[in-house]
Amino acid sequence: MRDCGRKALMNAPFHPGLRPDFIRLTVDDFLLLKRAGAFSNYSKSELLYGELWGVPKQSDDEPECDSTFPIKLRVEDFERLDRAGAFSAVGKTELVDGYVYPMSPQHRPHGFAKDEFAYRLRRALEAMDSSIHVATEQSVDFGPHSEPQPDIVLTSEPRGDGPIPGASVLMIVEISSNTLSFDLGEKAQIYAEADVQEYWVVDLKGKLLHGHSGPMADGYVERKQLALGELAASVTISGLVVETTKLV
Repeated sequence: MRDCGRKALMNAPFHPGLRPDFIRLTVDDFLLLKRAGAFSNYSKSELLYGELWGVPKQSDDEPECDSTFPIKLRVEDFERLDRAGAFSAVGKTELVDGYVYPMSPQHRPHGFAKDEFAYRLRRALEAMDSSIHVATEQSVDFGPHSEPQPDIVLTSEPRGDGPIPGASVLMIVEISSNTLSFDLGEKAQIYAEADVQEYWVVDLKGKLLHGHSGPMADGYVERKQLALGELAASVTISGLVVETTKLV
């Protein structure tokens, strides 16, 4: 067999700086997924140091290959593991680009800013007589490999079963106290790929609001910053303006 791609240990996800550590799976998790057919598109699958790796199946006209690649969890695999209690010892989790991350504990600075910002968004939307709903800490289906739980979601479909449909999301807001690099990196990327038209990150330590708009496959085209204390105006929801004073 010839090598036709990157080798396994060269493909580990890159999580420098303030990114949280992803949750490593157990043998029981691996066997549960294997029995459920999660790896049917791979001729070989294995668990190495808590990460999934596999050799993708090839068609008859493709050159023979034994390269091993990371296997990203799908939304249905993540939900299957969650129902089986795989993450019960961790608490709240979210799926970001095929990896499961624990949700950070919410201390008062983060919790106050999230609740206050959501309240201000609701008041602003009510004043506009808008039907947009402000949801907090709800899962959003950005399949196939992401089901995050943003701090604040503006959606046109607040009711129904299951997670919030990704196509209904008009804006996402993350309140960042210890995960700024993750929120501006991996999360910004998956939100852009999912065509979320606007994404705000409230940086509590830097006392800044990072605005993103113009989603493309490789990220957001437009980015801007404003100091907390200034008015934050949406560039995609006409008339939506939010006061950002006293969040910290």
